[in-house]
Amino acid sequence: MTDIMWDSEIYEKAADADAGTPGSGPAAPSLADPRQLRNALGNFATGVVVLTYESGGEYYGITVNSFTSVSLDPPLVLVSMQRTSRSLTYLLERPFAVNVLGDDQLDTALHFAGKPQSRPVAWVEDGAAPRIDGSPAYFQCTPWAGYDGGDHVLVLGRVVSHGQRDDTSPLLFYRGQWSALAQESDDPEGRRP
Repeated sequence: MTDIMWDSEIYEKAADADAGTPGSGPAAPSLADPRQLRNALGNFATGVVVLTYESGGEYYGITVNSFTSVSLDPPLVLVSMQRTSRSLTYLLERPFAVNVLGDDQLDTALHFAGKPQSRPVAWVEDGAAPRIDGSPAYFQCTPWAGYDGGDHVLVLGRVVSHGQRDDTSPLLFYRGQWSALAQESDDPEGRRP
């Protein structure tokens, strides 16, 4: 790796491209309409997680799709939470679990997204925070830091334990819809019918 982190020539070319030239393509949509930006961002498929925690002897959770790994040393993960979320305060002050959901856990995602389901949640109580049984992966976390993210707060958690199952596929969220991984093709060249 070189000591140069950013090449000024690349920066100048990018600035020239941003200025655009007449007839160089469609105009960029206005950022005045947040719905258009949200629709464009929805073209990036994400996994779905439920953040779970305990408060006053009760277990709670919230479904989110803004989750990513940050660091291996120290082990940190990040979730992005709306400032208006009632769960935000709890996640900044107590242990929580990040439960990665499988494609067989849509009812769990809906339940913690504010659409209660009739099937009860199966809890596992073996760590710093309650977690959801049957999740493909989980990360037990303690709060590390919270950062301003506009209308969201970026919550970093330090991973204190984790686990995984390899016998299921993830639940996905894409263009405002729940989804699953595409089935693998038997075609050795990867073409789809």
